[in-house]
Amino acid sequence: MCNTVTIFKQDKKISNFLLKFSSLFIFCKHPTKSLASFILALVLASVSLAANLVSFSGRTIDQIGNPISGANILLQSQTFNNEQNIVSNEQGSFLLKNLPEGNYKLIVTATGFMPVIQNISLPLNEELALTLTPLADKKLPSNNTNAASAAEVEQLRQQLSQTTQQLNQTNQQVEKLVALVQELEAKLKTEARPDAANVSNSVANSSATPSNAPGKTGGIFGSLKRSAKDQGDAQSDQATIDKLVKPKLEGGQFSGAEGLIKTDRVKIGGYFGFRYQTRGIDDGVEIEENVDEENAGMTDNTNFKRSGFVTTRLVLGIAANIAPKLVFNSEYEVEFAGKEISIEQAYLEYQFSDKFKFRGGVVVPPLGRFNLFHDDNLQDIASRPLASTFIIPSTYKDAGAGFLGEFNIGKRSKLTYEGYVVNGIRSDEGGEFAREAGLAETLENNRFFDNNPQKSIVGRLMFSPIIGLELGTSGYRGKHDNKGLYDLSIFSYDWKFAKGNFQIIGEYARAAIERAPESDEELAAKAFLQSLPKGDYVNTFDFLDSNINEPIFDTSARSMDGLYFEARYRFRPKWFTDRTTEEGSIAPVFRFDQINLDRSYKDFSFPLNRRRYSVGISIRPTEATTFNATYSFNRKPDLFLRLPDGRPFPPYFTNQGVNTFTFGMAVAF
Repeated sequence: MCNTVTIFKQDKKISNFLLKFSSLFIFCKHPTKSLASFILALVLASVSLAANLVSFSGRTIDQIGNPISGANILLQSQTFNNEQNIVSNEQGSFLLKNLPEGNYKLIVTATGFMPVIQNISLPLNEELALTLTPLADKKLPSNNTNAASAAEVEQLRQQLSQTTQQLNQTNQQVEKLVALVQELEAKLKTEARPDAANVSNSVANSSATPSNAPGKTGGIFGSLKRSAKDQGDAQSDQATIDKLVKPKLEGGQFSGAEGLIKTDRVKIGGYFGFRYQTRGIDDGVEIEENVDEENAGMTDNTNFKRSGFVTTRLVLGIAANIAPKLVFNSEYEVEFAGKEISIEQAYLEYQFSDKFKFRGGVVVPPLGRFNLFHDDNLQDIASRPLASTFIIPSTYKDAGAGFLGEFNIGKRSKLTYEGYVVNGIRSDEGGEFAREAGLAETLENNRFFDNNPQKSIVGRLMFSPIIGLELGTSGYRGKHDNKGLYDLSIFSYDWKFAKGNFQIIGEYARAAIERAPESDEELAAKAFLQSLPKGDYVNTFDFLDSNINEPIFDTSARSMDGLYFEARYRFRPKWFTDRTTEEGSIAPVFRFDQINLDRSYKDFSFPLNRRRYSVGISIRPTEATTFNATYSFNRKPDLFLRLPDGRPFPPYFTNQGVNTFTFGMAVAF
């Protein structure tokens, strides 16, 4: 047990906070028993750190120091996805209060002056003076009767030259777009289609809107070919599709970034993942299945340690605005270079309001935060957490229907809910529960038909008391066997805390499985294992398979649990962002995770339990792209079973107790 509770003060540096917070958990003798202290310390630390708000003040002036009144100051947070706006007074001064510390994009505009765009980090030690440059045709007021200096004249000439070049490039783009639309209109007239005008306008919008400019439907072409009313309608449609189907980067369920292809009603995107890995304990069952296809019946002497490159998945997301407030969203996944092809989600959703929405189809149930946001491009460590693989089967999807929504509580708090009635997780052929795999094998046997008359329920509540802190709880319950006799219950707690470039996420999950009474063979094998003291035990494959594997490892425990804790800090050095994008970052990351696949064994002594420490770095040239490298330290179980040739048992857990390396890269589009 850990008997120490640490309270963090606001004036501690982030690095000391991460070190102490990690130490609080890592050096506990029994981490699973100290979960309450862990979550309590996290919440106290998060609230203390998030409570530090600052003010931002400044003045807008021209090049000779005269104040500029009526300037519009827009401050966009690069951490919390919010923004604040203010107008400078007659003295050119402005003041914004109650801002969380962190990185912001500052945009200043004023009539007759060129806009100013720059990145700042709050707090600032002094008032910020913002000097605006007049447009080429605006004369500066001056108290000096002398002519402008040669340097000022040369600067204005350069600005005029740059503006002229931009206008020339724009005119060329307009000419190409007009020619393209004229060609398409001619084809439509030839085919004599009655909706040719509508199709023409739709094509114009998709051609004129770059994929990295969401919400700007119509663009230059719209101003040439459509009335002001039509342009306003198109922009409204574009805003609707983006609002209804947000990307997962912004907390929605669209698979991808802003969409590689997008019109006013449809957008198409997705993501791609690729990695090199030394095989780890979290994909041991998958290794067994793949290798057994080519080496059937040869488990006892097959070398399962096959490190190499893996194309984990290519995912295509397609979303459509069917009608006002009605949206279709889908996700199609190709895994392992085409070995597995499946529908990740495909649902229809009607939004009565932000507080009440109805969704039905193939959905990703809200069973833990990681299951909702498991995409490769969202991760800074390529391998998935153990708890979100064995206890909650990550990428768990199901067929069902339910409701979701969110409520704003005051100015800074928010509550979201999401719940469904679904077919449920199945334990029949193809999805068996087993101690050696937890619930990992249930993924592919739950979507299209039920194996018993009863339905299952699953849901999640998330409360955000302050900006940057999210606390979630999830639950699942339903019959899992063919006869509908036994319940499977899963609950989890998840958390996310972000302050500036620092972030902590984590999750605890527990599963309770009702099942038939244990056989005499299972009871005897369990008593035998529990009688063994800690250490390494060597025996033949036949002995371990018949006396341990079949009665114990191949059957289900009644209770299992797991947790993970992950922390990162995103550095954004200027030399890096200058060569990539403003949102580029370099992040060191740390993760601790463990699972207990049978909680009836005392002191975390079950032979297949896992405990892992991972350190790595994630390089992101854009927010939607990651190149990451991770080194993991896998702790050897207290009760370790080996074969005479040195391989662990089961032999496909090749890296049990061995350190591993993973390199991953992923991109959303």
